[in-house]
Amino acid sequence: MKAIRILHVVGAMEYGGMENYIMNLYRCMDRSEIQFDFLTHHGRRGTFEDEIEAMGGHIYHTTVTDDGNLIKYRRQLRRLYQEHPEYRIVHGHLGSMAYWYLGEAKRAGVPWRILHSHVPSYVRSVKGCAKNMLFRLSPLYANIHLACSPEAGQYQFRNKSFEIVHNGIDVRRFLYHERTRKEIRKELGVEGRFVVGHVGRFFPEKNHRFLLEMFCELKKSMDSAALLLVGGGYLMEDIQQLAVNLGLEKDVLFVGLQKDTSPYYQAMDAFVLPSLYEGFPLTGIEAQSAGLPCLFTDRVSPSLLITPNTKQLPPEDHQISAWVDALNEIGGKTIDRADISDSIWEYDADTVAKKMADRYCALLEKEA
Repeated sequence: MKAIRILHVVGAMEYGGMENYIMNLYRCMDRSEIQFDFLTHHGRRGTFEDEIEAMGGHIYHTTVTDDGNLIKYRRQLRRLYQEHPEYRIVHGHLGSMAYWYLGEAKRAGVPWRILHSHVPSYVRSVKGCAKNMLFRLSPLYANIHLACSPEAGQYQFRNKSFEIVHNGIDVRRFLYHERTRKEIRKELGVEGRFVVGHVGRFFPEKNHRFLLEMFCELKKSMDSAALLLVGGGYLMEDIQQLAVNLGLEKDVLFVGLQKDTSPYYQAMDAFVLPSLYEGFPLTGIEAQSAGLPCLFTDRVSPSLLITPNTKQLPPEDHQISAWVDALNEIGGKTIDRADISDSIWEYDADTVAKKMADRYCALLEKEA
């Protein structure tokens, strides 16, 4: 039997939380039954595209994010749907453009048009306001509503119904491993230090400036502390300069974008996520799978607090002392990182992929 082909719509298949989630699903699917293809919004190739093609996936590039040409974009969408009538399900993850790509899908006769919400809000800015306006229009042509958290669903769909879908990771890959911890800490030169860690793109919403200012305060009470930052992005150089300005250049480690982040969680003693907004970040699940005590922004869904050693705090300047106090408290505890909650396995990619495959098949059975 020929595999069902699902068209996933994204910005670009680069390293990131939403993209990692989709790839985790894809790797766990029985690809003889279900195949993923991708519609992106950049002309450039993404970092996951070699792997996608090796697994049998197809990638289609539009250029609207590069050139802003909506007329050309609609022509590209119409041509894609006309030339590929095999797509009976379009699974959209890019809310800000769904009005167009799901609208054209409906006009082309695609029966199942999924809109999947991954964020509960946008940063308040001119660009953020524009995205908020587009978000209001996004559900218009969707007939299946999914969300990574109740907050993300309420933001995207308002009074419309939606279904919560867990974000999935390969839990086994992130479980605590003492040998890996010793090796990576030696490699990083942080043996004997209390390592505060963060994994995330250097974008405004990740709030790295707050993170560095908070870490600067922590150093006053915990001189052995080091800060490990994993990720890349256009603000990275600015944050590196801020570390110099704060006199922290010897204490903050920038390891850049990493294809495999799992060893770096092993090196950490605490994980912090002070984002200005988040949906249901994979990094939070990864950190808890590694047995780390976690401090999360209060902008994430409370359902992210899966294991006992987790806490939410406001990501605001006047709350820096609360983050510092919490880290000092963690530093004074002995934590068995191998003892994680059984509930973390609900977020294992195998489980999540099976449920998503069942959803796809159920939709096509309805059509039949």
